[in-house]
Amino acid sequence: MLLFPAIDLRNGKVVRLTQGRFDRETVYGEDPVRMALTFREKGARSLHVVDLDGAREGVPVNREIIGDIVRTFGGFVQVGGGVRSREIARSYYDVGVSRLILGTAALTDPAFLEAMLTFHPERFYVGIDVKDDGLALRGWLEVDSRDPLEVMVRMAELGVKGFVYTDIQRDGLLSGPNFDRYEILKRTVRTPVFASGGIRDLSDLTLLREMGLDGAIVGKALYSGGMDLSEALALLRQTAAGQG
Repeated sequence: MLLFPAIDLRNGKVVRLTQGRFDRETVYGEDPVRMALTFREKGARSLHVVDLDGAREGVPVNREIIGDIVRTFGGFVQVGGGVRSREIARSYYDVGVSRLILGTAALTDPAFLEAMLTFHPERFYVGIDVKDDGLALRGWLEVDSRDPLEVMVRMAELGVKGFVYTDIQRDGLLSGPNFDRYEILKRTVRTPVFASGGIRDLSDLTLLREMGLDGAIVGKALYSGGMDLSEALALLRQTAAGQG
């Protein structure tokens, strides 16, 4: 299982939102590039970066900072937030972004999704952000009543290569992931699934790994000190070696 430290950007700063609410924001750093380097120094070779302003506005807002992160970090960087056209996608690929996490546009614009599947099939996943059992869209400000699991199955049939599944009700609370939901997803969705939301400690990572999750995105646990990144990466390496 891959581990992605999360860097969420708002107003040029590193922040975390509680349950996706913009009025419940905690600032953890003024320098996102420095934060990326700190994660790298602790052993990370992959990052998950979200432009929260972009998700809310529908266009990239922190793209310049993200470009700086990509150039400085030097590893695998996946980016989401405000990517709602193929032109925006290309601009991110041009600065070295490894993978895009598409949300609103992939879920509401069939022509956009078809274009991405045609031209960049290996370079994006779809973010499934779940709130009140529906799909949260446009910076988590709206909720679509479609069943997230059915949407994922259909998208996988269309050719989507993987998903990031975020349980918004648990995000930022350090209350533990929605293990029951991930167990269902791994039985049903035949593509990689990354877990996001509520991950609090090494035991959570261990259980997600045992369940067969392909990746985990960790934010607040790293910033609050509940999880040591170096220890987490070492644990996953040991687990992988033991299963190899």
